[in-house]
Order: sequence, then C-alpha cells, then structure tokens
Amino acid sequence: MSKKILLAVIAVMLVVVPLSACTEPAEEPPIKIGGIFCMTGPLAAMGDLISKGALLAVDEINADGGVLGRDLELVIEDSATNDATAFEAYKKLVEVDGVQAIVGPMISGAVMSSGAYAKQMKVPMVSPSATSPLITDQTWTKWALRTCTMDDLQGGVLADIIIDEGYDTAAILVQDTPYGIGIEEVVTEILEDAGVVIVESIRYDEEKLDYLTELGLIQTANPDVILQVGYHTDSAVVYEQAGSLGLGTTVWLVSEGVVGMPAEDYPAAAAFMAATNFRGCTLAPEPDVPAYVAFVVRYESQWDEPPGVYCDTVYDAVKLIALAIEEAGEYDGADIKAELYKLGVDYSGASGPITWDTNGNRVRATYGIWELVETAGEYEYEILEYIPF
Repeated sequence: MSKKILLAVIAVMLVVVPLSACTEPAEEPPIKIGGIFCMTGPLAAMGDLISKGALLAVDEINADGGVLGRDLELVIEDSATNDATAFEAYKKLVEVDGVQAIVGPMISGAVMSSGAYAKQMKVPMVSPSATSPLITDQTWTKWALRTCTMDDLQGGVLADIIIDEGYDTAAILVQDTPYGIGIEEVVTEILEDAGVVIVESIRYDEEKLDYLTELGLIQTANPDVILQVGYHTDSAVVYEQAGSLGLGTTVWLVSEGVVGMPAEDYPAAAAFMAATNFRGCTLAPEPDVPAYVAFVVRYESQWDEPPGVYCDTVYDAVKLIALAIEEAGEYDGADIKAELYKLGVDYSGASGPITWDTNGNRVRATYGIWELVETAGEYEYEILEYIPF
C-alpha cells in the first residue's frame, strides 16, 4: 500500500469513528395498548366521551415518564356498538398491532363475543362499562376485568327503589341483549321475593326501532312503574312512542345506558323524559371524592366539556393497566393480568375505591339517581341522590 493511500485510509477512519461513537441510540417505540369503544352506533355519544377519558389517562402517564421508560400509546378501534365488530377489533389489535392488554369493549355482548379469544391469546381486557352478570363464571371470565360494577348491584338499586316507594305492580321492558337480560333477571328475582307483581316482562330487538306493540301490551297491563333498559337510539324511540300512547303518566325507572342521551339529537324523547316522573340509575362517585374532583377538573380542562358516565372508570382502567405493565417489568399479557389482580385491592381511582373479586368483578360502588331537567329549552342531567351499594 502506498504512503498516500495509507494516509487517506487513516483520515477516513479518523472521521468515521468519532461520528459513529457520537450516534444516539435509537429511541424505543411506544408500548401500545388497545382501546375498543363505541365510536359509532347507538352509544356513539357515550363512546366519544369515554375515549377522551382514556386519552386523558395516557397523556398523564406519558407526562409522568411513561411505562417502563417508554411512551404509552392507545390504539383505538370502533366497535360500532356491535358484538361481532368488537370481536374483529380485538383480533386486529392483537394480531396486527401486537397489543398485550385492551381497554374495553364497552358493551357486555362485545365482552361475551371476545372473551374466549382473550383467554386463548392471553391478552386481558379491562372494560369500563360492560355490566352484565352473564360475564361472570364463563371459562374465560378471569381475562375480563371490569372497573364498572355488575348489574346485580344496579339491578338491586332499581329494585329497592320500586319496593321502597311501595309500588305493587311493575312492567319490565329491556333490550334482548346480555345487558338488558342481566338487569331483568336480577330485578325480577328481587321484586318477586318482595311480593311485587310483574304484569309484563318484555325483551325487545334493539335494532327494530318500533316498539308500539310492546308498549301497547304494557299500557293494557297498567303497571304502577315501568323499568326500562336500553341504549340511546332504541330508548329514544321507546320514549317517543310511549308519549304518543299516553304512557307519560306512569312512573319510569331506567338504567345507565340512557344517561347522556343528547337532547338535541332526540328532542321528542328528551321532552318526554323531562316532563314525566322519570328517573335513572348510574354509577356515580360522590362529588366530594378528591380523586374524582381532580379528574373532572383535568377532563374539563383538556376537552372543554364535562365527563359523562364511565369516563372515570375508563380513566381508571388505563391507569391500572399501565401500573400492571410497570409492575410486571415486561410487556406480557399473562403477567399484566396477574398484576392487575394484585393492584385491584382498594385501589384509589377517580371512580372511587376499586376492589376486584377473583373473577375481576368490582365488588362495590356508589350509584347516582338522576333525572333530566329542562330549563328554558336547555336540558341537563342532574343527580338527585347518591346510594352506596
């Protein structure tokens, strides 16, 4: 090798080596978790608010250093308020996005459709709003944890109201879904034990959106109180048609699937709800709980609107999953599930204390009894009282 070539090689090495030594290590990619929410369909308004609660939690986690030294990323899929669509979303998140934990799905039927797959793939879910007791005691139940409570609690609150207020007869009108059936079965057992006569018990097709026949049967039975369970779209039709039949003089009690129904989208239904003896039940931490107060302030600051039902429980679900990943020390679904159960003992959440039983069911909570109030053409959901249960 000539002297000139040798000097050139040395010069190149002097340039290249320092540059290589100064190269920053590649930044690690974010840890992805899934989110399956009802962004369209009958619960789209609720799903939009809930997704914002989840995103708020992710932003706070990342501002505080992330998880395992990496950012947390929430990959949101739309279930369209449909069980089969939710299952396909679950598969996509696992098989394409590689997630090892999922927040959601929102509705009970979607959890039922995805549960066996969650167990098979060892990817746990934490649902903020799937309340059906039918989820319990499945072969896959332990893979479906919930930051909401089951409808045996909500059904107990609704049944107690009927009994305590001295109604002798009741009609039950519910969606023919795990959600509706779960509440129906709980309420039926409690009312029958108390001697309340159930004059009609009807399960309806949530997609039919015409319930004059069902409502006609209830009108003929002439109950003291009507208990109804549904989502926004189907319930709006129920109330509008009930008004047309003159059922506004009967007492109505409804579940949390109705709260937050946008009055501007369903004006006739909103007018019926506000003008009648109409009350609902929903999971609602008492307003002076410090963690909840702080959550509401942060939510309103980030999104310029108040949180709705289950926005606090989805926030808690994301925070618990992040903590479980951190405690596990690696991103593995089975390890995350194990850590979730350890964390779920009097966890201080925005939605109040969270304790899970051995099947991932939240064992206690506070419920709010609400009504829709109209003032000068504006509608607002107001909590009348809080009931620990």
